[in-house]
Amino acid sequence: MSALTTWLAKQGFPGLHARHTHGDTPLMRAARQGEDAIVLALLACGAATHAVNDEGNNALWFACLHGNLAVIRRLIEAGAPIDHANDDGLTCLMQAARRSQRETQRLLLDHGATADLYAPDGRSARQMRGARSLRLKPLNHPAHPC
Repeated sequence: MSALTTWLAKQGFPGLHARHTHGDTPLMRAARQGEDAIVLALLACGAATHAVNDEGNNALWFACLHGNLAVIRRLIEAGAPIDHANDDGLTCLMQAARRSQRETQRLLLDHGATADLYAPDGRSARQMRGARSLRLKPLNHPAHPC
């Protein structure tokens, strides 16, 4: 039995593309847990980086939520949508800014995350707690009207 098969069984997933509680996929669970080797194995077997759960969160969201830099990097390199907004309208960068995760913010920005997308409350990642410490370049256009 392979390490991936064993991990899937221990996590309660009957297969690679199975869904679990709240629609989570094995890739989401591995990203949340910071299981870089499992993430690599899942990606090699064709796990979808674009899949979202019942709340609109993807594997990259979970990796960013927990600050798993190696997993974040691996998912971005595998094509995970870096500016995806979940059902609450928040991107990974916004969540990292709200949680004051400076290294996660920097990694996302270095890989092309858009800092001036707006959450439903009208704030961008630039305006959320923690983002100021990154000294992001000011916008060259008027503030969001909402």
